[in-house]
Amino acid sequence: MAKVDGTKVISVLNMKGGVGKTTLSVNLAYILSNFHNKKVLIVDIDPQFNATQYLVSQENIIKHFDTKKTILDIIMPQKEEKIDLVKKKKKVAPKKPQLSDYIINITSKSNGARLDLVPSTVNLIEIENSPRGAEHHLKQFIKKYCKLYDIVIIDCPPTIGIHTLSAFLASAYYLIPLKPDYLSSLGLSLLEKALEKYKKADGHKLKSLGVVFTMVDLRPELTFTIMKEVKKARKDCINAYSSLSTQVAQSFSNMSSFYGSNGRYQTEFKDITQEVLAKL
Repeated sequence: MAKVDGTKVISVLNMKGGVGKTTLSVNLAYILSNFHNKKVLIVDIDPQFNATQYLVSQENIIKHFDTKKTILDIIMPQKEEKIDLVKKKKKVAPKKPQLSDYIINITSKSNGARLDLVPSTVNLIEIENSPRGAEHHLKQFIKKYCKLYDIVIIDCPPTIGIHTLSAFLASAYYLIPLKPDYLSSLGLSLLEKALEKYKKADGHKLKSLGVVFTMVDLRPELTFTIMKEVKKARKDCINAYSSLSTQVAQSFSNMSSFYGSNGRYQTEFKDITQEVLAKL
């Protein structure tokens, strides 16, 4: 088992939707926790909150929303008014939030390995109008609260905006899921342009953990052509890949497993995880 020193923060990024980004994020986190004994936190920063719906039942999502906090409260924290004591001038400061106020535990093991989630919400679209400086709040949150984790994985939306910028500033690494078809491969160049723009604006640079080919359909010849071209252009491609599978997609709806019941897909995601972990 590879050793990971310090908390490693990874953004899973692609400017094209429908490339298996959330599936990769969730399975990577699950395998790191359950097979490599890591303490892993998934941060869902996508307004579509697919990772949240993947990992948590609707009943538990609603329960969390009613009583606890989400990624929205991290990026746009609400100022809580101090309460005056009756007939006294002294004011009582509100209770300071704890990590437990934000997370949902998904799995835990007796050896300390665990998988937790900071859930998203559809209301996350509100942060597009957030005040200047809000893009640094996620970085500050992770630095303050998340030292206990070995790895933090941020599942990002396929857009350029404050959601992605927040993830960029909070991360040291990025991973690119890429479906090997023509339209999806266009998202690769858009992503690199966006990262270069962020780098120039903020002086922050991420290290690439590589391109992961996802939803790979080996039947069309074009698939092999695109994979070959991407590997030729980039030296950071992960050798392992995940196949196109209805079983993996169905696991979203029933949460019966993270990567389908077929051993082939289990092996593929485990191989991807092993390569990513080795790069860390």
